[in-house]
Amino acid sequence: MSHLWLVVALALYSLGLLHAVLTVVGRREKVFRIALSAISLGAVFHLVSLIEDGLSLQHFPITTLQEAASLAAFLLATAFLFVYWRYRFHSISVFVFPLVFILTMTSVLNGDTVPQEIPLLRTAWLYIHVSLIVLGYTAFFLTFIAGIMYLIQERELKSKKPRSFYHRMPPLESIDDLAYRSLAIGFPFITLGIMSGAVWASSVWGPSWPLDPKIALSFITWLIYLFLLCARWSAGWRGRKAAYFAILGFAAILVTWGTNTGLHSFVSR
Repeated sequence: MSHLWLVVALALYSLGLLHAVLTVVGRREKVFRIALSAISLGAVFHLVSLIEDGLSLQHFPITTLQEAASLAAFLLATAFLFVYWRYRFHSISVFVFPLVFILTMTSVLNGDTVPQEIPLLRTAWLYIHVSLIVLGYTAFFLTFIAGIMYLIQERELKSKKPRSFYHRMPPLESIDDLAYRSLAIGFPFITLGIMSGAVWASSVWGPSWPLDPKIALSFITWLIYLFLLCARWSAGWRGRKAAYFAILGFAAILVTWGTNTGLHSFVSR
């Protein structure tokens, strides 16, 4: 399977990462314009790579960790472009593109590995389940980044001598708005992803499926975000409290993503 377009996307992402960091450090708008073009073009080539892989494999490329990482990187790159279009946040690229680059590089380095053919993975329910989960994780990563940015900016505002990075961060109101919107977008995807996964798991593994560690952690993660969403709606949570819970929620996502034991042990093969 050829991964030419993915390698091209990786090269463009590296340029985007480099120029985005230089832009934040040096506040050089011309450099950021180059970065934005590289990021946009990289996302286009990444999409071509995903389509090519799907046609080659004759199924949606989402059944291995490498394929899921590639999809997640593409969605994060696309999400960055949307956030920039909506909010004109420059500084968020420093947080987003290290992960985009790492996920894409992981997929490139493992691209020549021939995945083990497992019949239970060839089902529409699994494709729907994983795609929805990755979409939800992408939105929640933005919630997480908004939480980090909020805490940094709040600390700088309270400081008598704010550092230069303070002047490159968005206003607290805009950061909190991004956190809320990304949370509201990600939660339905995660909910539908867990529901579709439950349907698939019950048909494959029977009544023992809720005892799987990854599934149990997924429910815990879902409860964290449910609490955060309800707290923002009913209790009016904003700012620091919401930021801390967004960070906690994404920490739970990382643990869930890395847990591939029990019934999900096939994921690491």
